[in-house]
Amino acid sequence: MTISAEEALAGVQSVIAAYAHAIDAGDAGSVADLFTEDGVSEIAGQGTFEGRAAIREAYGAFKPQAPQLHLVGNTVLTSPPGEEVTATSNLVFYARGEQGWAVQLVGDYEDTVALVDGAWQFRKRVTSFR
Repeated sequence: MTISAEEALAGVQSVIAAYAHAIDAGDAGSVADLFTEDGVSEIAGQGTFEGRAAIREAYGAFKPQAPQLHLVGNTVLTSPPGEEVTATSNLVFYARGEQGWAVQLVGDYEDTVALVDGAWQFRKRVTSFR
């Protein structure tokens, strides 16, 4: 199957957006389902979680204590388009407190995303902070 750069980027952006919505909702099961069975989530300062069960458990511990919002942008493919691609994105994380919304951190995602049974999934997501 030939995948254009536009199709690959749209798939990557879709799985990234689904991840942001799921993590902000505190839905660890949906976050885990966005990864391949053997997927890896590596988060600076938190650890490396391998496989859906470990990812589900780890993200279950990250449940929001207050309203939060992950804004992800500037996503670019860093490999040729295909059924597996790499991409990099910028991240800004906001939380709402007594004084309103405030930036909590800024970082980057380095993703390996694969097309598995017609759905784009993370094979590996590395989160770093600036």
